[in-house]
Amino acid sequence: MSKHILGLDLGSNSIGWALLKTTDAGKPTGLIDLGSRIFNKAVEDKTPTPKNQKRRNSRLARRVVQRRARRRQRMLNYLVSLNLLPASLKDHPKPESVLNELGEPYSLRAKALDSPLSAHELGRVLLHLVQRRGFLSNRKTLLGQEMLDDPDVQAVLAELGEDTAGGDTDKEKEERAFHQDISQLRKTIEASDCRTLGEYLASMEPLQSKRNRQRDGGHLRTDRQMYQEELDAIWEEQKKHHM
Repeated sequence: MSKHILGLDLGSNSIGWALLKTTDAGKPTGLIDLGSRIFNKAVEDKTPTPKNQKRRNSRLARRVVQRRARRRQRMLNYLVSLNLLPASLKDHPKPESVLNELGEPYSLRAKALDSPLSAHELGRVLLHLVQRRGFLSNRKTLLGQEMLDDPDVQAVLAELGEDTAGGDTDKEKEERAFHQDISQLRKTIEASDCRTLGEYLASMEPLQSKRNRQRDGGHLRTDRQMYQEELDAIWEEQKKHHM
């Protein structure tokens, strides 16, 4: 049986091929046939973005949400084991209803700077801080720390590396805008004579937004350091009563 050689030319949306006859020694002797196949581009119609990128980003977002939920649940269970939260919270179908009975978290965060909290109030504060971790550097750093083993994260990090080589990107511009908003918030907190982010948020009207979202034409952007500084300040006061 004679041998053949199949040659392929693989493109991003096409395949070219040629089938050659060969001698028993494997040397090409003639062309049997050739051709090509053209496929629809695997990118969005108006941008060069791969079509699978949107699905991947959505899948990655779901995983981030799931991991955050698991992290919060682990912290809740740990605080229950230390008697810093009610035992009824474990496996409770609606934990927020129990947590809300312990007190308004922002008020407790402000109170914790000067006055002793009960064990359950302190647990309420710690759990609340775990839920709000703040902005940390850039997306590459954040994803790399929390989900480095995820294949979708690895693909995103590779793209971020490629984008950086080309100069300023939309993500870098967005990060600079975040830093500007964070800097402005720090100045606002200082001007209001508040010592921590929690104390500042507790001074706001109850119906005002206290999350990192647009409000009154501006933004409320926080960073990781704000929460670390607040936790340190709260611990310095509360360790006098819970050690």
